[in-house]
Amino acid sequence: MITLVILFVLVALAIAFTLALGLGPLAIVPVVIAVAVAIWLLAGLSRGHTPGRAARRTQRPDLLGPGGPDDPDRGP
Repeated sequence: MITLVILFVLVALAIAFTLALGLGPLAIVPVVIAVAVAIWLLAGLSRGHTPGRAARRTQRPDLLGPGGPDDPDRGP
């Protein structure tokens, strides 16, 4: 849903840049970004990869040891 809102905003920006005098060439930037995002989403969804699946596959980091400098449970 958020992706659709972002794409809608980018298309609206492209139309606004196109309608403004002298800014027509700048309309290419949001259009290219919108097309790239659409291709990226379609490629990911066609392979069965969703953003939630990518987050669930993230591995937990290996800490340097209990009480080490990167231990989130270390006391003050």
